[in-house]
Amino acid sequence: MTDRHTTILRKTLLASMIGLCCSYSFALEALSDQALSNSTGEGIAILPENFKMVFQTAEDGLTAAQNQTRLANRNYDTGFVRFIPVGPLSDTAKTAGAKKADVFLYGLALSASDSNLNSRFSNLGFNWGQETNPWVFSVKSISTTANRVVYDFAGIAQDFSYLSLEAPYVLDGAANTAADNNIKLGLWGDFFARNPLVAAPVDAKNGAPANLNGLDSRLRLQMVANGLSLNGSNLKLFQTLGGAASSSLPTSYNNTLGLAALIRLNTNDNPTAATEDKSKALRISTAETLATDITNDLTTPAISKTSAPNFNANDGVFLYSPNINLVLGSVYQPLIVDTAADGQNFVIELTRIPNKANVYQQIYTDYTALAAGTTSAYKGSTCNVQYCGDPITMGQTYQGNTATHGSISIGTVGFTNNNKFLKADTSTNAIGVSFVTPTGTKTNLGSAAIDGMLIQHLKITTTGL
Repeated sequence: MTDRHTTILRKTLLASMIGLCCSYSFALEALSDQALSNSTGEGIAILPENFKMVFQTAEDGLTAAQNQTRLANRNYDTGFVRFIPVGPLSDTAKTAGAKKADVFLYGLALSASDSNLNSRFSNLGFNWGQETNPWVFSVKSISTTANRVVYDFAGIAQDFSYLSLEAPYVLDGAANTAADNNIKLGLWGDFFARNPLVAAPVDAKNGAPANLNGLDSRLRLQMVANGLSLNGSNLKLFQTLGGAASSSLPTSYNNTLGLAALIRLNTNDNPTAATEDKSKALRISTAETLATDITNDLTTPAISKTSAPNFNANDGVFLYSPNINLVLGSVYQPLIVDTAADGQNFVIELTRIPNKANVYQQIYTDYTALAAGTTSAYKGSTCNVQYCGDPITMGQTYQGNTATHGSISIGTVGFTNNNKFLKADTSTNAIGVSFVTPTGTKTNLGSAAIDGMLIQHLKITTTGL
C-alpha cells in the first residue's frame, strides 16, 4: 500500500503517445474492482516549485510593477471566500434569540516561512517536495492473490482498489530536519451574526451582499502560522466493501463512496526542547491597530470596499511548536456521505468498527506489545511528528503512514518507546500555549499533549438544507 514511483516521460515518447491517440479511436470498457486490483500504475507526480499565493483585491489591467507592489502590501489582502447562510433556523434557536452566521475569509496566503508572526505573507516562494519525493496522485490496488489483504465489514478478504493523493513522505530519524517545515499560512476574517428576516441583495460583481443590512455583532481576527509541513499526509477515495449486515451494521455502509485521510500538520520535528520560536508557531489575534476606538463597526471589505485591517503587534493566542497528526478513517473504518432521511439533507459518518477480529485487529493497539517492540495480532499504532507506523524504505527511509490513532502536541513534549508515545512536559520551564495582551503582557500556560486519539464512531447530519 506504500509503493511509490516517479516516471519522467521524454518528449519523443510523449509526442508518440499523442500521435497514437490522435490517429486511432478506442472504445471505453468498464473495469471491475477485481480487474483493477490486478493492475498497477505509476501515477502522476506533482512538484510545486517557488510557490506562493495570496487572495487580493480583484483588479484588471495592472502592470507587472503594480502587481509586485500590491503583493508586498497587506492592505490589498481582501480577496475572499464567503460562507453563505442557508436554510431555516430551528424553533429552539429562534426562541433562544440565535441568528445566522455570515462569514468572510480574506487574504488566504501561502508563502515561504519566516519568523514574523505579524505578517500573513512573506512574498517568498517555497518548494513543496523534491524530484525524488513529490506529491503523487495515483490508483493503487490490493489483491488477495498477492498476499496483501483488505477485509470487508464481515471480516472476509477482498480485492480492493483506491484513488490516492499523497504528500511528500517524511524522512525518518535524524534525516528528518527542519528543511521541510517551510510553509507560512496566513488569513484573516470577519464573522457576523445575520438577521434571517432582513433581505440582503447580492452584488453581482463579487457575490457579496450589496449593503450591510441585517448584519450584527462582528468578530474580526487573523491567523498566522510559520514552519508548517503537510508532509506525510494522504487522502484515499474508494468504493467501500460489503458485508455490513453480517456485522449488524447499516447496509448504507456497503458499496458507497468512502474516504480515509491522514492529516499531518507539523511545525517542529524535535519539540523536546521547544522554545518560543516564532518560526515554528501559530498565532490567532483579534486586536487591531486603530487611531480611535470603534463601537459596533460592521464594515467589511467585500461590502464596504475598505482595505484590509492592521492588527496589533502583540495581541493574541500563541501556540508554539504545534504538531497535529490526525487519522480520519481508514479502509476498514471509512468516512462516508449519505442522504438524510428527509431526502434533502446529508449525513457525514465515520462508520462503526465491526465486531470482527479480522477488522478491529487492524485498528486497535496492543500498547504492551508496542512498547516492548514485540509482534501482536493488533496492528494499530499512533501517529506523531516522529513516528507514524512501520517505516518505508525507498532508497531512503521514510516515516510510515499506517498508524490508526492520532495525536496533538503543543510546545515542549517528550517521546518514549522509540518515539511511539509522547507526553507533555510538566516542568515550570515548559513552553507551549501563551496569551498576550495588546500591551504585551504574557501568560504562559505550558505545554499540552493528546496521544492515542481514535474516533470510534462519528455521525453528523445537516438540518438546514
